[in-house]
Formats: sequence, C-alpha cells, structure tokens
Amino acid sequence: MPGPGFVEHGRTFSAEEKRQALEAVLRSETFLRADQLKKFLRYICEMDEVGQAGEITEYSIGTHALGRPEDYSPAADSGVRGRAHALRQKLERFYEIERPDAPLRIALRKGSYVPHFYEAASPFRPVAIQVGTAASPPVQLSEAIAVPKTRTWRSPLWAFVAGLVTASVLLALGVDFFGRCNRQDAVIKEFWGPLANAGSHVLLCLAGTPSLMIKPFPQPPARPDIFRPAPEETAAWYASLRLLGGVGKPYVYHSTEAPLFGGAAAAVIAAQTIAAAGGTVETLPENSLHPAALQNRNVVVIGSPNYSVYASRVLRDTPLTIREDPAAGEEVIAGRKAATNSNPLFVPHRDSNGELVVCYGLITVFANAESKENTRTIIISGVTGAGTEAAMLFFADPTSLRVLLSQLHKDGLSQVPSSYQVVVKGSRDKAVPLNWELAAYRVMQRPPSLE
Repeated sequence: MPGPGFVEHGRTFSAEEKRQALEAVLRSETFLRADQLKKFLRYICEMDEVGQAGEITEYSIGTHALGRPEDYSPAADSGVRGRAHALRQKLERFYEIERPDAPLRIALRKGSYVPHFYEAASPFRPVAIQVGTAASPPVQLSEAIAVPKTRTWRSPLWAFVAGLVTASVLLALGVDFFGRCNRQDAVIKEFWGPLANAGSHVLLCLAGTPSLMIKPFPQPPARPDIFRPAPEETAAWYASLRLLGGVGKPYVYHSTEAPLFGGAAAAVIAAQTIAAAGGTVETLPENSLHPAALQNRNVVVIGSPNYSVYASRVLRDTPLTIREDPAAGEEVIAGRKAATNSNPLFVPHRDSNGELVVCYGLITVFANAESKENTRTIIISGVTGAGTEAAMLFFADPTSLRVLLSQLHKDGLSQVPSSYQVVVKGSRDKAVPLNWELAAYRVMQRPPSLE
C-alpha cells in the first residue's frame, strides 16, 4: 500500500510519479555501473513508498541494501555515509547532464537518508554574494561564519574554485536552506587544534597539477610559442567530446592552475569545517606563494608531492610519504625504509578493467614550532584526487576521528599529539570516494623541516 505523497509547492506527488522518477534513474547511463548506489536508492524510495521513511537509518541501509552483516557498526564502517555522498553527486550529474528535462526529480539531502522528491523548478532563490578585491578584508556574514571576499584571480578556473568554496560554506553554515543546524563537534577541535578556534584565520592553499590544456582556435593563435597544435590522436579525442564552444583546430598549452576534482572537493570540505567553528578562510592557489610564506600560520595545504612544492618539501622529512613504487607500478604511500610492519606499504588496487577501486589518502599535521601564536599546518594528500578527498572526508568526520582517537588511547596516548600522520583507505567509483576508514597512523617526534 503506497504511503502518503510528498508535498512540494502545494502539490502532492503520486506513488506512480515517484516510481517513474526512480526507474528513470535506475535505467540511466549515469548509474549503469553503480550497482550499490542503485540498491541504496531503490531501498530508501521503497521505504518511503510504504510509509516507512522514518525507519530509514544508516544501519538499515547497510544491512538491507548494501549487504552488511547483522553485526555491522556504522561507527566503525563509514561505507553508508560514503555511498550517500556518492549518490548525491550521481543524482546531480544525472539531472544536469543526462536528464535536464526530467519533470520530477529525486535528491538526497545532506544529513538525511530520506529521498526528497521535487519538481525541476528550484524552490529556492539564488544567494547574491558581493565581490571584493584582494586587498579587501573578510566580510562578517554572521556570528557563526566569516568568509573572505572573492579575490581577483589570475585564471577563471581559480575564480570558479574560490566561488565553489565560498558558496559551499554559505550553504552548509550561514544559509542552511533545509533548516538543519550545523554544530561543530568537540572531537574536531581536538584534531584541528587552533584552526577550529572561533575567530581563527586560516590560509587554504589548493595546489594545481602540471597539465597540458586544450583550447580550439578558428585561426592560428598569435602566440605560437605558448600554443602548439594538438597531436592528431588528441585532436580526434577532443572532437569526440562535441563541445559547443570547441570550434576550430585544438591547440595545447602548459598550465599549473588545474586542480584535481578531489582536491577541489577537499578544499570545500576544509572551508566548511573551519567556518563551522567560527573561523575565516582565505583561499589561494599554492603556486602563487613561496613556501616560506606558509610558515608560522594556520594553514591547510591540499596537494601531493608530485605537484605541490610545499607538500614535496614537507613529506621528504616525515615518517610516511607518497612516491612512485617501481615494484608495484603505482604511486603508493610508504615509509622511508623498506616495507616492514613498522614501515608498511599502502598500494592502491585496480579491478580487472584496470580501474582504480581502492585508493589511499595521507593526512599530515604538525605544530609550527617557531610560532608564538600556537599555529598549525595540515597537509591533505592522496594517491589520485579520490585519495585526497577520502582523506579530507575522514578528517572532517567526527565518527571517523573518534575511531582514531580511540586507537590513540589504546596505544597509550592520552591526547592527540601535536604532530602526526594518518593514512586513510578509501574505496573509489570513478573520481568519487565511496567510503573511508583508518589504515594507519604515525606520531612525529618533531615537526618536519623545510630546509
């Protein structure tokens, strides 16, 4: 027997309309290989249909939809939360790219496992954000959040990333459309230290990867020293994308201003976490700063040694680092000596098609020894962008941090050390981490040297 309809804009959606919306998602190309996400979505929609939406829990999803055993513990296994995150992104991608004309849509609101059915027209008004200059001071938006004004960026891509971070902070904290109060958990303060203080000012640096970018030109570009004709195979691949703006012959050029998707997502999560504690965030591309400018400040750097100068300098003097391993044929997280029980090797795993399905992230935290302000640096790195995002999701998740805190206590540590590293294991679907869990940690006896 179908449950009560969902009212949106004064209209009640019938059970048949909701079933059709669900089937459209399940049959889509976007969800073609996402079997667990389809089981997740089908389960919560069917519970909603029979009027049992209030009985949907993390445990019930794990055991009834995702095949977890009866003794499954959500506190020890973040798989459901990870798949909820992936499901939200997949649904957004489905309606944005594959079915922008869908009359009735399904969403999974943050903080809820109950499906939300809505019509295509957005019920919310857009939020206007005033744009300032690099010299402008941060704007105090409310007692709980302060967000710096947008800078004048050297590239539209960085302007987009900065806008993404700012908008996400507004949505998560100062302007909560869904009426859910965002409260900072005390365990966050234990691990983030001074970065999670009310009134703190944190520099958030996102590293860009060295890349060959593609741009089409109807006529040969005026700067042949910068733009070179794309190789024939690359040009054919670019043409297959059928981009509306891709008119003309494609040329390639060098860039260090293209962040990985997982890195950009990690930046958003970091900004949300800091702002939730009442701090302000200033966002900059890492390559715009000299490493010395990051010393003795509250800093979050998102990047790995193969493309971040700062991460490369720091991780050459830490117990664990990210490097290419010739034997594994992969980038790995490893100790500086040969792999042993005390210096393990964390190697990503690929499926039979060569797709990366298990990745690793590395969190490096250290106190700035010469600082009189008790400042701290956090570096979020990973094997692929998904590894970076998994590391940040772990570090911003109170449940995951309690697992780490419990392990520290079991190992005889009465409090969180001032300098340490954490390895996070994450399963991966394309570029999106599905779940994340503690793999290992190391306490550093002293902060790393930048010399």
